[in-house]
This record gives sequence, structure tokens and C-alpha cells, in this order.
Amino acid sequence: MSNTGFSAREFVDLDRGRVHKTAYYDPEVYATEMQRIFERTWLYIAHASEIPEPGDYKTTELAGRPVIVVRGADGNIRVLQNRCRHRAASVCQAAKGNARFFRCEYHGWTYKNNGELVGVTYADAYKDLDKSQLGLQEVPRVETYQDFVFASHDADVEPLVEHLGEATKYIDLFVAQGAGRPLEAAYGTQKIKYEGNWKYQLENGCDGYHPNFAHRSFFRVMGERTGEDGLGSYMDGSAAAEALSLGRGHTLLDQRKTATSHYAERYKASPDVDSILDDLRKDLSEEQIGELLATSTSPGFNLTVFPNLQLIGLHIREIRPVSANETVVHYTPLAVSGVPDGINQLRMRNHELFYSAAGFGVPDDGEMFRRVSVAPARMPTGCCSHAVCTARRPEARSCRRRSPTRCLSEPNGRAGRN
Repeated sequence: MSNTGFSAREFVDLDRGRVHKTAYYDPEVYATEMQRIFERTWLYIAHASEIPEPGDYKTTELAGRPVIVVRGADGNIRVLQNRCRHRAASVCQAAKGNARFFRCEYHGWTYKNNGELVGVTYADAYKDLDKSQLGLQEVPRVETYQDFVFASHDADVEPLVEHLGEATKYIDLFVAQGAGRPLEAAYGTQKIKYEGNWKYQLENGCDGYHPNFAHRSFFRVMGERTGEDGLGSYMDGSAAAEALSLGRGHTLLDQRKTATSHYAERYKASPDVDSILDDLRKDLSEEQIGELLATSTSPGFNLTVFPNLQLIGLHIREIRPVSANETVVHYTPLAVSGVPDGINQLRMRNHELFYSAAGFGVPDDGEMFRRVSVAPARMPTGCCSHAVCTARRPEARSCRRRSPTRCLSEPNGRAGRN
């Protein structure tokens, strides 16, 4: 199997709605995804509020390559390869900051924050050195939509708005939770790693089937704190939530018909909610507080912008594949600019309750990703796990190899024993 020697159709049975397990853990499949998807399409890379002033920068990755996202003196946002043109050492080590120049500590080459090479140590020792050709390499395509910054290594990639397609209307709705006020990444980013394929997180974001089971403890606590029937939640079998394809790989889990009242009440479960509300009442009426809270809750849907961005709750979720079975997810909650601090405190407590490393949701999901990642490695070649099938190797249906985990495609086959 080579990076160009197979088609996605080998792993997918559209007629039966099944995917072969190797799509989730084969290193060669992963390498091909990086080549065909991540290096060729638009990837979310930053929120403009993270670099508001000239000289502001953040270091990050784009399709696994280290880069610097920087706002120049001209106000333009550039994405520069974080590699010196001399010996390829990284020129910026800090996660974020403000700088007019980046200097490589290996041999002292110095660059402006627009990438221009302006300083070469012992330059007279070089013959015919053309500094104009040795600036930091700039990622060829960078575009912004509603302050969400995207970049691509492919100079010929389609315009960003074409890539976003139907997702633009939901990005607009997500931004509208500020009720005309800008959203800001004012509270940093939490990075959480799980042992599993990047597609598990991508798919989980539009999975309305799992919450009442994987997040059962959360709904129980919510019921106790808000008086809501936590176990008969808005996500039960009779709920009118919809999972939709928006085309181009983008998806939507739309819970607005059933979740609006739930999200409006969730702030009541936040720690210190009473003292925060008391402080707000010193300057605002109950009506004003209610209006601000109404615009500071979840928009009621989970949006996935293929392949690495999800807008869920109050936060930006950036998915970073590390290997076929390791993924790092960045959670960046957004504050509303220009509102009393107490409103943003409630937003952050709301976010932390479910989406932080110590919250209810993220650990639940990470454990489920781990569980679905364990089984394939222990299975006989060609057999399938409970989540996938033998679409790629139909001959596996006759598998009779004795193993602690039996092939589910056997007649009367059962789930593997622990």
C-alpha cells in the first residue's frame, strides 16, 4: 500500500453505510490523509483576536509544519514557516508575543516579522548572497472569514468562501451570539491529547446519539442543579435534533428545536453563580442581565468545518492529528467584548463545566475514543470491530481464528470479551 496506491472507496461501503477499521489506525492511510487532505485544503489556524496588534504573533502548526501566525505593521496577517533559511532551525520559540524581528539562535540570522531577511552574521564571508531570496517562507494562501483565520499550503486552493460553502451561514450565527459585539479569544487555549485517530473527534462533534449514554453523569448533575429532568434530556430518543451534511465534508448537529431552553438554563449550574449575579445586579437590572445571558449561551448547534475546525458551545475546537492513533485538540473559549465581566465569567464557567480537561464532557469522549481505538490492534487481520465492517476485505467474514476478540462478522458472532 502506497500513499497514492489506494482509493477511499476501498474503505467505505456506501450501500451498507460502513467503514473498514483500517481507515482509523493504518499509518499509511494516515500519511495519505495528510498528503491529500491537510496539505491541499484550507485549515483553521487562528482567531484574529489572538493577534490584534501589529507585531502580535502565535506559533502553531499547519499540516504538521511549524509556523508563525503574525500581524504585520501593515495590519495584514501572514503565516510564515518557523524555519531559518540557513539550517532550518526554528526562529521563534515562544507560544505567543509581540516582536518586530525573529532571530535564529543557531547562527544569528535575523528576519523582520514580515519574513524579510535583514541580518546575516559575517555576511562578507558569503559570495553572492542574495538576502531577498532567503526570507522566511510564507504560506501561499491565508484568508479570514468572520475573524477565523485559515491557511493552505496549496497556492491553487479554491477561495475560502467556496470551501466553506453552506457552513458560512452557521459561522455567522455562531458569531452572532455576541449580539453585535466582537468575540475574543481572551482566556487562552487548553490542549488535550487522546490516544486515537483524528476522525473520532471530527465525527463525535456531530454525533447526537451518544450524549445520554457517554455523558449520563452530566445530565444527572444538571438535573439536580437546575431542576431540569436531566436523564430525560433534550437529546433523548424523541428529540428533534438533526445531523446534517453541509457538503464538502462540513456537518451540523442542529439542536436548536430542543436545546434552546436547556442551554439558557445551564449557567445556573456554574460555580459561584449566585455571587456573580449579585455583582451584576449592582449595575444592571434583571432585564438587562437576562438579555446579556440570552446572547451568551450556546447557539444550539455543533458545526464541523472539514477537516480541523469545530464550533461547539462557546468555543473553537481545533483538531490536530499527530499520528494515526494520537490526536491533540485545542479548546479556545470566546469571550464577548464590551459586556460586564460577570457575563464572561459565567460564559467561562459554563464552558469549563463540560469542555475543560476536568469537566464532564471531554474526559467522557476521550475515554470513548480510547475504547474504540484499542480493539482493532488486538484483532486478527481482516476482522472488524463493532463500529466498522469488512467492506474492504469481504473474505474476513469466514474468519474462524480463535482469539479473545472474535470477528463480529461471523455467524452469531459476539463483541470481544475483555
